[in-house]
Amino acid sequence: MQTARQLADLVQIARRNAWEKSDPTDAIVATESLGATDMHVIHDVVLEAGYTGDEIEPMSAHVAKLVVGQVEALADNMPATGAD
Repeated sequence: MQTARQLADLVQIARRNAWEKSDPTDAIVATESLGATDMHVIHDVVLEAGYTGDEIEPMSAHVAKLVVGQVEALADNMPATGAD
């Protein structure tokens, strides 16, 4: 069975074309949540990975948080501060 991180990567791949047409980055970063279509894709990916019953909703929520985190990280344009 695939891990949540692997499933989040699959969601990113599945949504790539749609996100390139209509960039949802600002909305995802502002609301820290995904749209209904994105959540539907996450649910499908979780089901296809073999999760069943009571595992589906918690795994879908976990994958959604990971996807939001990935989008936020890729949108981060703040320079890193570090030791000079």
